[in-house]
This record gives sequence, structure tokens and C-alpha cells, in this order.
Amino acid sequence: MELLILLAVLLTIIAVAKILKAKELVDAFKDPESDPISPAEVKSNALGWLLYGAAFFTLVAVQFIAWNKYLLPSAASVHGEEYDSLMNVTLALITVVFFATHTLLFWFGFKYHFRKGQKAYWFPHDNKLEMAWTVVPAAVLIMLITYGMSTWSDTMYQEVKENPVRVEVVSEQFKWTARFAGKDNVLGEASFALYGKNSLGVATKYAIEDRLKECVSTIEKLQADSATNDSLLTKGWNRGEKLAEIKQSLKNYKANANRLNAMLEEYAVDPSKYDAGLDDYVINSDSIYLPKGRQIIMQFRSKDVIHSAYMPHFRVQMNTVPGMKTSFTFEPTRTNEEMAEAAYEEGKSFTGYILLCNKICGASHFNMKLHIKVVEEEVYQKWMASQTQFEEAYQ
Repeated sequence: MELLILLAVLLTIIAVAKILKAKELVDAFKDPESDPISPAEVKSNALGWLLYGAAFFTLVAVQFIAWNKYLLPSAASVHGEEYDSLMNVTLALITVVFFATHTLLFWFGFKYHFRKGQKAYWFPHDNKLEMAWTVVPAAVLIMLITYGMSTWSDTMYQEVKENPVRVEVVSEQFKWTARFAGKDNVLGEASFALYGKNSLGVATKYAIEDRLKECVSTIEKLQADSATNDSLLTKGWNRGEKLAEIKQSLKNYKANANRLNAMLEEYAVDPSKYDAGLDDYVINSDSIYLPKGRQIIMQFRSKDVIHSAYMPHFRVQMNTVPGMKTSFTFEPTRTNEEMAEAAYEEGKSFTGYILLCNKICGASHFNMKLHIKVVEEEVYQKWMASQTQFEEAYQ
């Protein structure tokens, strides 16, 4: 069916092209002193312009109706309702302005088509008109921006409620790893200096000491390799490039060892800073559970490049930036099953909550996903009880 439609469109285009070519040949026989376009042709073009406008508006309306099912269903978070209201107001305003301005465009194109002997009225300046088309759009935009900034402020600076769920999501090419706070409801410290088998760099005393042993062992090996390559270089072997690479690695590992020693010194002064991570839960899975009706404080970090955590159904998006922490607070209002029912009633599709990367971060960017299951509190507690604490899993 699609192939037949495509062939019909192509044949129509070819037919129109042939008709226009025939018209060019006929026009060549006209009196060169006569008008190249007759008044009847001008009027036909004007009427065609008006008909094109009607067809254009019809197509726009059809797209609004037919493609509505591909839009997101209503928000599944508390702040998302206000976000959707802002979006709807903005879209309604843009739609009204679009139809108003284009109606005038098509109507004026028809009404003021060329007529022999008719001259357009010309005036150089009109203060009232200039003031109207400057002040009115500016006032509308100021109101819209004020509304947007108010919504932004309410969304980004929410008051922390009692007993929120604290989650950290760490991005790397090309996956997400989540960490939930333990019984103390505090996410422990983390550092890039601990990356290795400690995938999120959670900083506990044992993790720091273990990583320091790895660094010292690697430093000793690199020092031996450096001495060997340095000896070969003095004997005429071409090992300069390899030696430079080893020395750079040696420098990096020594710097990392210094960081780890400094962290151990901090631990001796304030153990609580690093003990907070002992009862955290690192979720090595492509899905996580969140409780319905509880505030979620979600913290983000990145291990490599800039990513963007995007949860469309919750109306959440936040960049994850190497070397810094970002966060977003929201409250889910529907379980997966409730969202599926609501989407069905709205004529939309819903296959599940998902966290996507919304920054093009490399070849497998499209496959960087974390599935989210919003459940009732008792189901969430049961899921959390089945997870393993960091201290137990790491050691």
C-alpha cells in the first residue's frame, strides 16, 4: 500500500512538471510586448495561494490529531503536573499566534494580488503600530518567562520532606549504575581515586586501603619497567616512546596514591565521613525500584564524559558532569501499572519508566538505558531487603 502511494505521488509530480513544461512552450509563441502573465493567471495564482493555505491548515490540524498518540502521556510526578501546565500554556500561545499570523499571510496574499492600475498605499512610519508590535509581544514574553522561572524555581528548589529516598546514579559509556543510601539514609562519600573493581568509587576505610595497595603494587611494577626501558634506551634501543608512556602512568599512580593517603588521614580525624557508605546498596542491574508517593532525591555523577539523565515520564532531565555532583528531586505519583492504565485512557502508549542518556556521548549512546519500576511502599521495602550492602559485597 505504501509503495502504491509513493508511486502515485511520483507520477503526480511528473505530470505537473510536464504541464509546466508545456506551458513554457506555449508562452514562447506569445507577443513579446504583451504582459508575460495575464490578469486571469494572476487571479488564478492568488486563488491557488488561498487554497494552498486552506490545505496547509488542514494538514497541520490532521498532524495535531494523528500524531497526538506519539506524545508523552500526562506526567507521573508531582512537579510534572506544573511542568505540563507550563508546556500547555506555551503551546497554546504559540498555536494561536501561528494560526493568526499565517491566516493573515494567506488572506493578504489573495486579497492584494496584482491588479493593473492599482497602487499600494505607502507610508514611511507609524509610531502607534511600531509601539503595538513591540510592546505587546514583549509583555507576553515577560509574562511567559516569569511563569517559566516560577515553575523552574518550584521544581529545582523543593523542600526536603521527611524520610526521602536518596539515590545516586553514575553514568559511564554506556551504562548507568545506581546506589541507594542505607539505613542511615546518607549516601557515603565517593572518589574517582577509588575507581577499579570499586565501580562507583565508594569511599570506605577498607576500600581506600585496598585501592592504595593496588596503587603501590602498580607503582613498583612501573618503576621496574621504567628502569628496564631506561637501560635499553642507553644501549641504543628505541624505547623513548614506551619510556615516556610508563613515566606518565607512574606519575598518575603516584598522584592517586597521595590522594588515597590524604583520605586515610581524613578518616583518622572524622571516620563518619567515610563510614556512611558502608551500608549503601550498589545496584548492578539494568533496573531499579522506586516507591510511589515518596520524595526521591536523585544525585548524579559521571565517570567519563558529559551525559544527561532523562526520565521523560517524570519530567526530569539533569546533566551528569565529570568532577561534580548534580541532583534533582521529584515524587512519583503512579506505579507502572497505574501509568499504563492512564496512558491507555489518553490514547497514548507506555512501555515502562526509563532513564535515558539525552546527550550524544558515543557510538552506543542509543543503548544507554536504566529501567525504573515504581511500586507501592511494601514492594519497595521487600526489594531493598533483597539487596546487598556495599561493605558485604565489596569485601
